[in-house]
Amino acid sequence: MRPSMEQIHYRVPADGARRAGQAPSGGILAPAAGRVEGILSLPAFARDIPTRIVPASGQQLAAHVAQFLIDAGAVSARTWPAGCDDMLEGCSIALNTWLAKHVGQLHCFSPRFVLEPVAREDMPESLHAERGGGAQDSVGIQIVWTESAVCHWSVGAGLDYLEEAAPRLGATVLEVMERKGWHAYPLFTPRLALDEASYLYWCGEDDETIMLEECGNDLDAREAMRRDMVTRADIDAAFPAWALLARADCRPPRQLATLAAQHTCPYVRHAAALARDLLATATSALYSADSEVPFTGFGAVLCWRENDLAVRISDDYAQLAWQDAYCDLIGRVVFALDAPHALRRWLRDMQSQLRAIGLLDRLLWHLTARE
Repeated sequence: MRPSMEQIHYRVPADGARRAGQAPSGGILAPAAGRVEGILSLPAFARDIPTRIVPASGQQLAAHVAQFLIDAGAVSARTWPAGCDDMLEGCSIALNTWLAKHVGQLHCFSPRFVLEPVAREDMPESLHAERGGGAQDSVGIQIVWTESAVCHWSVGAGLDYLEEAAPRLGATVLEVMERKGWHAYPLFTPRLALDEASYLYWCGEDDETIMLEECGNDLDAREAMRRDMVTRADIDAAFPAWALLARADCRPPRQLATLAAQHTCPYVRHAAALARDLLATATSALYSADSEVPFTGFGAVLCWRENDLAVRISDDYAQLAWQDAYCDLIGRVVFALDAPHALRRWLRDMQSQLRAIGLLDRLLWHLTARE
């Protein structure tokens, strides 16, 4: 199983920390008493000697960032990692611990949160400090998150079973995962595969008819083009019709609660309970990465069967996006270092978002159990 959260990384500036090359006078420990003469041992740094030398500018920035996180309540003496003498690393570990606590153990997702400084000119205009001159006024921090290892997960067997055991339950679970995922952790679903197939292969149409007309009356050319693309018939054969509907006919929360409590099958009960809890969890797109370029930051690709069309379509979509500008960030927030209240608000809002990520992961993991 993967750990519940990737470690938060802090990008050190070019003039940042470097390894110490020589200890100050008196900083090397003497050999232990009673050691046999003639046996050499490597010297060791005394415990009060830092293992890294940080330039004064780096120390000042680290101090401002640490104070900002402390003022916001993200870091405290209780959450500070024991034995850590690097201020920035300690802040990252403490914030990572907070995030991991609220998302819970993960089986399918590997979210990666990155904490990094932002120059004044790269900050949103609304965050520019009115005061000038101090290091805390010339920089801010941003936290971005993304999926570090996108995986393909086969959910068809689980969803088909739910749909058969309790009609419309499979469609409801898929709808809830897609809807909540767009706010918390976007998923590449069968419906999205159909949309992207239209964009990639059919010139935005409902099927390949218009594209094939470019071949005129050349039947051989038509057949060759058809073989090289994903057709609407391929999509319809790969996924059930109810998985492709724009707005599925879903069961209301009350029915999900009834299924979770009364259905005879434990698998159905657990799926209904997870879907009910996920639907009831408040989520928001407020902290989603705002970008006008193609989005590639999906948390997972949902396949109906192993290596089905969803894999090909998602790969083709990503390959096209990577040829130009694209966005692989799930979320991004920027804070001025003189506004700890903004970070406090984000921490409060993220508790619900992280809970939704955890529920999405558990529901996806549950669906794969029917493979």
